[in-house]
Amino acid sequence: MSVARADADGVVASALEVLEIAEVAELLAVGGGEGVFTPEEVAYAAARSDPERRLAARLAAKRAACRALGSGMTERDVEVVRARYGPPWLRLSSRAQARMARLGASQALVSLTHERRHAAALVLLVGEGP
Repeated sequence: MSVARADADGVVASALEVLEIAEVAELLAVGGGEGVFTPEEVAYAAARSDPERRLAARLAAKRAACRALGSGMTERDVEVVRARYGPPWLRLSSRAQARMARLGASQALVSLTHERRHAAALVLLVGEGP
């Protein structure tokens, strides 16, 4: 696999995912999100208002990260983590970390948003620049 070339801002890959919150509601109704969300992600969402929106934003981030990393990655390779204070960040499996390194990226950045019916996430894989 060849290493991707970073643009002037150091971005190696980027992906945006937008989804309907109803999709997550259905996923939770069928199997509780098992296999898609980690117990920590579920606990974080459950401790806040409107957990379905929060999980939808996390699912959007997982899908965007998988797309940015390339084929073979799954939602299980990505966890959205948030400290008590501060922005969310991605915890990647060793497999996903290795893929990110092969792409020439040293960091994965994530931005989450949600509203009443939709959630979205942007993931940037960032390297050292050109």
